[in-house]
Amino acid sequence: MEEHHTLIIERDLSYCNEGMERIVSALNESGHPVGLDIKIARIRAGLRQYQVAMSVGISPARLSEIEAGRRRPSPELLERILAVVQGGQNGEKKPQR
Repeated sequence: MEEHHTLIIERDLSYCNEGMERIVSALNESGHPVGLDIKIARIRAGLRQYQVAMSVGISPARLSEIEAGRRRPSPELLERILAVVQGGQNGEKKPQR
């Protein structure tokens, strides 16, 4: 029984990794570092750093470090950032101050 659970976990991890690889490779198609692609997408969505940072539960300083390439986001954080930025690109812009 334990082996069965191990196989399920390995399969699920493999699926998650493949999904994140697709996201990261899509971001990297431009040839830019992932952080720069995040910044470009955020600006195109009309969002400010503090808006995205607060929406995903990190500080604006940390998002700044990610966008500058000084820090790498975890796969989970990258997914949350992309969800917020893509939501902004779909017309859900928040007012800018």
